[in-house]
Amino acid sequence: MVHPGIDRAKPVPLYHQLKESLRERIEAGEWSPGSQIPTEKELAAEYGVSQITVRQALARLVTEGLVERCQGRGTFVSQPSVVQDILDLGGFSAGFASAGVEIETRLLGAGIVPASEGVAKHLKLNQGSPVIEVRRLRLTGNGAPISLQTSYMPSDLCRPVLERDLARESLFALLIEVCGLELVRAEEVLSAVTVDEYEAKILLVAPGSPAFLVRRTTFDKNGTPVEFVKSVLRGDRCKFTATLTARANGRATGMRTETGTSANPAERREQTIGIKTQVS
Repeated sequence: MVHPGIDRAKPVPLYHQLKESLRERIEAGEWSPGSQIPTEKELAAEYGVSQITVRQALARLVTEGLVERCQGRGTFVSQPSVVQDILDLGGFSAGFASAGVEIETRLLGAGIVPASEGVAKHLKLNQGSPVIEVRRLRLTGNGAPISLQTSYMPSDLCRPVLERDLARESLFALLIEVCGLELVRAEEVLSAVTVDEYEAKILLVAPGSPAFLVRRTTFDKNGTPVEFVKSVLRGDRCKFTATLTARANGRATGMRTETGTSANPAERREQTIGIKTQVS
């Protein structure tokens, strides 16, 4: 008898149906994080498909970060992804802390550099103007890297942050408490990307692995951009959530979505979601 998760009459490949069925079972908690799922042979018998089909489905679940394959041991359910609310104006660590996730920071470098053309555009400065660059690696409490984050700030407004412990203190909080800035609005763009060789080495994944590129510009009460941040987050370890509220006229609030035109998954502008957040 064929497993109910498989319908051979559907114009959908069997490996895709199997992948979705296994995903639903994992998300339903049938197998807890870290536990081993049935072997390829056992799944093939259960679903009435070939082991090649099972192998294809599992390979895609590995790519999506739901399972991990250990040579000679089998396939295991991955630890749950880190979830963050994309409409939260707070800092990176604070956002995860509110979800009960402990984040560690490793400082990779900090100093004053000339603003590149892109950075200057986001901060509304002249190209070559001095800006503070802070490069940090974010890790979960067990030491697994999840994000490579590079922040840029106008040096004339934010120089005091260089005198602080940027591996332990929140940069978002420092801008408020040490630099005296009142942060009221942020514009954020989230893109689906693949990591390059440098990013892969830092994040401990294979080059070409899926990731999120998050670019955020934060503004003070005068509308002055005071921080531009680029974050590359592992696609297998992170998820983003948003709560949309309908207005009286039927329009949703808080989120604007744009769809890119590229069909090439290797291109960094393939699918773009523009998110605007504001606090009053």
